[in-house]
Amino acid sequence: MKKLITILILVIAASSIYAQPISNVRSSALIDDATVVFNLDFIDPFGLPGIDLSIIARTGTQHEEYTIPLTHVNFPPYYESTYEAEWIFEEPGASITYYGRAEADTFLITQSYENGGNQMPPDGDIYAELIADPEGDTLPGTSGGWLDLTGTAITYSDSRLYGRLENAHNDWPVNEGSEFYFYAFIMHPADSLSTEVTAMVYGNIPFFFEPGLYSLNIIDSSFTYVADIDYSIDQYLHMSCDIDDLLSAPGWDTWPPENGFIIAAAVTFTVAFTTPSFNDFTYPSAFIPETQYLQAADNSPPVIEWEIIPMPGEYLDAYVTYSDPDNNLPVEKSFYFDGQPYEMGTYDRDYTDMALFEHRLDWPGDGWHTYYFRFSDGAEVVETELDSVYLTSIAVDDDPVPSRFALRQNYPNPFNAETSIRFELAEPSRVNLTIYDISGGIVATIEDSYLQAGSQSAIWNGRNNAGRMVSSGVYFYKLYSEGYTETRRMLLLK
Repeated sequence: MKKLITILILVIAASSIYAQPISNVRSSALIDDATVVFNLDFIDPFGLPGIDLSIIARTGTQHEEYTIPLTHVNFPPYYESTYEAEWIFEEPGASITYYGRAEADTFLITQSYENGGNQMPPDGDIYAELIADPEGDTLPGTSGGWLDLTGTAITYSDSRLYGRLENAHNDWPVNEGSEFYFYAFIMHPADSLSTEVTAMVYGNIPFFFEPGLYSLNIIDSSFTYVADIDYSIDQYLHMSCDIDDLLSAPGWDTWPPENGFIIAAAVTFTVAFTTPSFNDFTYPSAFIPETQYLQAADNSPPVIEWEIIPMPGEYLDAYVTYSDPDNNLPVEKSFYFDGQPYEMGTYDRDYTDMALFEHRLDWPGDGWHTYYFRFSDGAEVVETELDSVYLTSIAVDDDPVPSRFALRQNYPNPFNAETSIRFELAEPSRVNLTIYDISGGIVATIEDSYLQAGSQSAIWNGRNNAGRMVSSGVYFYKLYSEGYTETRRMLLLK
């Protein structure tokens, strides 16, 4: 039993080490016989070598599955943790379903396909395989191959969680004489340090124990019945629980957990004369209940807004806000200056709401220059008209008084000490410039005065109105003027 407690402690320890390590699984738009670009962000919690990252995808027509290896994007600092791949689907049909995966020999983080129809048992190709377990590794005294786990798998729906166990015997007896056999699929929320773990358990001791969802205490080895489960047996043991029942177990507050993933593992054990003995276990895996869907029909083109801001004699900053209602990542994100393309980068991975792309160009020299921007989601290309700008090392040849009110993107963004916010006033005005947190609460007012017409700027040092530094995160700054209001977003990173 001590070894069973050890593996349960390992499950809890694994859940408390890191935040969600796979995130922002994205793709470009889908068109027939064309390349689709996939990427994801991966933060290695342990610095382990030899971790393979991939996209698992299947087409909507043939359900043919592909494993697409990802490689690191060499574009710092915007994509320090981003991995990417291009893939051509010869007959993708109308849709592609896909998920992200990171794995090594005894390390796995995965999403899965969604069991949208709540099939029980789920189709085999819906499951995501977890860490494989070698055959023949049971402890001495184990009765037979049915207690020798060789693999586990997991999937989910919007209302249920599904686990699948595989053994070396392809049969799942519950007893032999006075020995009773138990097969448990353990689940633990990644943001909980509770000494109780939750498991779907298949086994039977008449009048004492039946299959169900149980809470297992790793300190005193006690267990508490939580709810019924569904189970099905073919060559595998399939078990399923209701997520609402899971949320009634100790340590479960929300679904998905706040950190976005759970830790899953499996154990087998035997009870003889009321004394439990541990037989086999699988290494814990991290599971993120997310699936991505890529539809070919009704793709919406992205929308871009742009501006360039020169620092005379030093550099030229180009900015684009990219919005895509389909959340497709841009496969092209270019700033063309004097005919030369420059790739733009962003720290933002949510493309539905004005992701800010930027590029800083060394001072190109005084005189007239041409520029335009070109972005593509893989299906639709958005290109601005060719424009020109006259640059001088002393000043930019602009009207001394702006023709309209405007609020500019802060720079730098993201920032970790202070950032500058520029705005233009077409006429003298009373101005209020206020910082808000993501919940809409006022953080700081950095300008509240009557200002003359022209270009203005204000500095925010990351402190609130009480003078205390605020935490890292997304903040909004809003400019109020007479007849004019505009809001932009910025990111504070410490």
